[in-house]
Amino acid sequence: MVSSKNQAIIAASFGMALEWYDFFTYSYVATIVASLFFPSSNPIASLLAYYITFFIGFLGRPLGGIVFGYIGDKLGRKTSLVFTVLLTGLSVFFIGLLPTYYQIGLLAPLLLTILRFLVGVALGGEWGGAFSLTSEYINPNRRGLYSGVLQATVSIASLLVTGLILLITALIGAKGFDSIGWRIVFMTGLAIALVGLVIRLRIEDSPVFKKLQYEGKISRNPLSEALRNYWKPLLAGLIITGIINGAWYYTNFAFSISYATTIAKKFGYPYVTLQAVDFAVFIASAIGIFASIAFGYLSDLIGRKKQIIINSIVAIVLAFPYYYLLLQGNALAVTGSVIIGAILIYYLAGAITPAFLVELFPPKVRYTGISMAYQIGVGFIGGLTPFVLTDLIYATHNIFSPVFFTVITGMIVLAISLTAVKETKGNIYEGEEILKQ
Repeated sequence: MVSSKNQAIIAASFGMALEWYDFFTYSYVATIVASLFFPSSNPIASLLAYYITFFIGFLGRPLGGIVFGYIGDKLGRKTSLVFTVLLTGLSVFFIGLLPTYYQIGLLAPLLLTILRFLVGVALGGEWGGAFSLTSEYINPNRRGLYSGVLQATVSIASLLVTGLILLITALIGAKGFDSIGWRIVFMTGLAIALVGLVIRLRIEDSPVFKKLQYEGKISRNPLSEALRNYWKPLLAGLIITGIINGAWYYTNFAFSISYATTIAKKFGYPYVTLQAVDFAVFIASAIGIFASIAFGYLSDLIGRKKQIIINSIVAIVLAFPYYYLLLQGNALAVTGSVIIGAILIYYLAGAITPAFLVELFPPKVRYTGISMAYQIGVGFIGGLTPFVLTDLIYATHNIFSPVFFTVITGMIVLAISLTAVKETKGNIYEGEEILKQ
């Protein structure tokens, strides 16, 4: 018999995996889909147009975070999460069915943009709900560990996507993948969504939410209350997660792919194949499963704040070596760079940002608070990162200009962590006393 806590964790994991499945797929097939929906004689121009739709998907996330966060804090975490997983699955599936620019002209990128926006809306409500639900089932002293467990779904989704890409490519060849294989990867997302939907329909809402509901302590307007009473932690959480889970994450798992292939080739540097970078991401993701759990557990020992500070310093130090290795033109160097970026620049603190955000807000505004902080931060900072870095190189004609971006963002995280953030580990809010029993 599976306990209610384990059911909640499994239900949250499926939704998280689906969220990352979509964004990994959209990132990994960037060079292919860009040429099909945004054809241009200049491959970098195609990438820039493609990354605009990548960003539009993020624009929907703050809206989804606000709408579904409000529903989740008023009606329950479960109600909101049922709708988010279904909307995500259907939107991803229809992306796989879209005709290309060569078949229906400008309507193709327009439809792609609309579906990306819908995916963003759905996923905007997914992340905050998943972590609100699970955090309100487990002992607060173990939130870091479970944060790492749920963040491991990032790596699992990456393994699934890269493994599926490599398998399909092996079966039908690179040309076959460019033609039909990428569609199969997108359409498979619906199967994950349906499994997640069935599981979520069977779970109960969190005991903390049910306690607040029974005692009549549900917020009348969680959105206005979060903005009015918790704007400081909201702003700090927004910037920190926007950089770590947004800018640094999508630098390593999205931008690095085009950087080591298309951009390197365009600027006359040694470059590798798309399959070589996919393999590098595959290896880094496999390691990331264990790294997420380990770093999550570490934060239960040393605290969230200290770990975020360490991560920012490491990112600043490793900025140049990271980009240098990506331009060596061989699979071993690229794999080493992606692993370094994954473990020491992203996972070190990225694994614990869910626990960090959960502990910034009380349960009555938690879903709304963490959804706004994460989705606005990751949406605008992370969503724009691949475009900004590509455009920065294009404008400066300096392929190493992204180094300065990583250093500056690292300094911002360090400054905020030192001056505007208190340690959150061990925070207990009203309604959470039952979790320590």
